[in-house]
Amino acid sequence: MTTKILTAIFFFFQLTTKTYACDCEYQGSFLKMTQKSSFVALVKVTKYLTFKDIYGEKTPMSMEVEIGETYKGKEFRKTITIWGDIGYLCRPYLSTFKEGKYYVMALYTEKSSRKHPDEKKSDYAIGNCGAYWLTVDIKKSTVSGDIESRNKTNSTLSLVQLKTKIKVVTK
Repeated sequence: MTTKILTAIFFFFQLTTKTYACDCEYQGSFLKMTQKSSFVALVKVTKYLTFKDIYGEKTPMSMEVEIGETYKGKEFRKTITIWGDIGYLCRPYLSTFKEGKYYVMALYTEKSSRKHPDEKKSDYAIGNCGAYWLTVDIKKSTVSGDIESRNKTNSTLSLVQLKTKIKVVTK
């Protein structure tokens, strides 16, 4: 009898406990994600700021980026902090981004309670359920990634062309 009661309690808690794992479908290309983002900019990753030990590996949780050029939104600081995933936030792990490298990122500020415990209101987050970033070749002034496809196809554009396209889709 005790076993049956404990089993029933176990299943009850399994059914009523909220699940916080990230489970999202791909929402679209970079240009589509810029429409949902409050801030889009060319950035350079300057350094990782905070780390967490995950499976014995030092994993970055936040990073500082230097803003090179703003394509959407307003930001008066030269550097900002971006937070990545802690396992359930539907954000990329920041180890995806390399120090010293350039990216164009579509960012947002997290307004819900689902954020990193150390995240401040002035910090930014980057999504993972779509193409929220593009890789930049700064010497060639080009960007690469899923810029505007319907099927996750990567392409390359000049930064000037991308800036023009962002202005058109975010009006």
